[in-house]
Amino acid sequence: MKLIPKRSKQFEVLRNLFLFQHVKVEAAENVFLSPICECFEFETGEMIYSRTNFRKCMGIVVSGEVRAVKQGKEGNLILLNSFTPGGIFGLAALFHESGEYVSEVQAVRRSRVLFLPEELLRSLFRREPMTAENYIAYLTNRICFLNHRIDIFTGGSAEQRLAGFLVSVCPEESPFVYRVPFTFIELAEILNIGRASLYRAMDSLQESGVIVRNGRDLQIVDPELLKRFV
Repeated sequence: MKLIPKRSKQFEVLRNLFLFQHVKVEAAENVFLSPICECFEFETGEMIYSRTNFRKCMGIVVSGEVRAVKQGKEGNLILLNSFTPGGIFGLAALFHESGEYVSEVQAVRRSRVLFLPEELLRSLFRREPMTAENYIAYLTNRICFLNHRIDIFTGGSAEQRLAGFLVSVCPEESPFVYRVPFTFIELAEILNIGRASLYRAMDSLQESGVIVRNGRDLQIVDPELLKRFV
C-alpha cells in the first residue's frame, strides 16, 4: 500500500458518484481537494480492509478491481461482491462505533482507491444537504437489494436461485449481457448450491430460451420471462 498523488481522472470518478447527483460540481471539487481525502495504491492480493484493521472511510475504486470476501464455515473464501472503477465499499464502517468490519476487502489486481473519511462526509452533509439525501437513498436501495438477495439465497431450487440472481443483476439496457465477475464455482457458493446444480440450472434456462451462455457472459434474452422462473 502506498499513498499516491490525486489526479484529474480520479476526480472524474468522484464527481460521477451517486453522492453528487443534483449537486453543484464545486461540492465534489471541495471534497477532492481536501487534504484528508487521500488516494492509495494496492498491489494484487493486498488486503485493503480486514475484519479488525480498516478505515472509517468510504472507499471509492478509481482503477483496478477489488473484492469483498468472507470466510466460510470450512475455511473457504466466499465472494460477496466485486468493485470496479466507480464502485464503493466501506459504508458499513461509518457512523457507528463497532470495532469489527463486516468482511475482508482485497485487491484483485493493482488498484487505486480514494478514501473519504467520516469526518469529511459529515462536513459535506452539513454544507450540502442534497448529498445527505443521496446517501440515504443509496442505503435504502441497498437494503432492498440485499433483502432480495436473501430471498434468492435462502429458498427455492437451483434454477430459481440462479434466475433470481440474474434478475437482480440484469443490465437495464439491451442486449442485457451480464459478465460474471467471478468464477462459476464462486457463483455456486454465493447461491449456496453445488457446482453441478449451477450448471444444470444454466442449461435449463438456456434450453428454455431465457439465457444464452458464452463463457462468462450470460445474455438474458427475455428479462420478463426470466422473472417467471424466480
